[in-house]
Amino acid sequence: MGAPGMTTTILNTMEMLKPRQLKPDSMETERIITVLDETIAKLEMSSLIPRIITSLDRFANMLGPEITENLMEHQKLSNKMENLLSSLEEGDTVRAQEQQVCLRLLEQQLKCSVRNVLRLLPNNPLLCHTLKYGGWERGEPAQVFINAFREFRTFILERLLTSPVEEEEKIQFMDDISLRIKKNTETITALQAELAAAIQTREEEIHKKDNVIKDLKTSMQDLTKDYKADIQQIKQEGEKQQEAELQASQARCAVLEQDIEGLGAQLKALVLEHRASEVALRKRKCRLEMEIVNWMQKYDADMGEKQ
Repeated sequence: MGAPGMTTTILNTMEMLKPRQLKPDSMETERIITVLDETIAKLEMSSLIPRIITSLDRFANMLGPEITENLMEHQKLSNKMENLLSSLEEGDTVRAQEQQVCLRLLEQQLKCSVRNVLRLLPNNPLLCHTLKYGGWERGEPAQVFINAFREFRTFILERLLTSPVEEEEKIQFMDDISLRIKKNTETITALQAELAAAIQTREEEIHKKDNVIKDLKTSMQDLTKDYKADIQQIKQEGEKQQEAELQASQARCAVLEQDIEGLGAQLKALVLEHRASEVALRKRKCRLEMEIVNWMQKYDADMGEKQ
């Protein structure tokens, strides 16, 4: 459970950032939002004009002659605009200027055509309902623009419903949050650096232990090879000696074999000892990693409560 101060901070944060409701007596705000909503509705309708034009047969029963005529005129202007844009010439200055004049004229005509279509569409409620709830897909650029305008509408509403004092408090609050985030980030960076240094130190220690074990194994192998060579030489010399010296040679071999067994036992004990040390080090490393993960999770949980 968090501290009472932390709970109060979280509640203040939620209160500061939650959306405000439209006030009944804010007539100017209502008018501005109404204009923005009407603009969004017109944007949605205008973005579907190309879909209507390509489906005139489908809407033949609900489209009147006036709307149909305006849509066809809009289609002609759109085709002219596309042809003009595809035939723009950059080399001929005079020709380019004439094309720019035609382009501006077509832009004005297209704007007027869109306004005429949008003026006529509200007179056909059935068509408007079909367009609004018919699941028509808009082009990606148009949808992106409409979404951006909706965000603009939300932003304007928030600004209109926020007093200067509330705005100043919110700015100060966000500055405080940014400062806390900066401090927490610096703390995390320092902890990560400390963690990396600790891991590096542990890895170096383990590497040193591995090198020691490797050297010991090499030394034991060399000793074993040397003793085997000595035994072979003794056996060869014993074969050359007289029969009287055979028993003495066999006794020496027995003594040497006992020495080899003792050294082998020592080697086995050393290997087991170093293996146990290695296992302990690896367990300690795993335990440290788990503690680090737990600390990070605890830190994330604390940060979640703070936020």
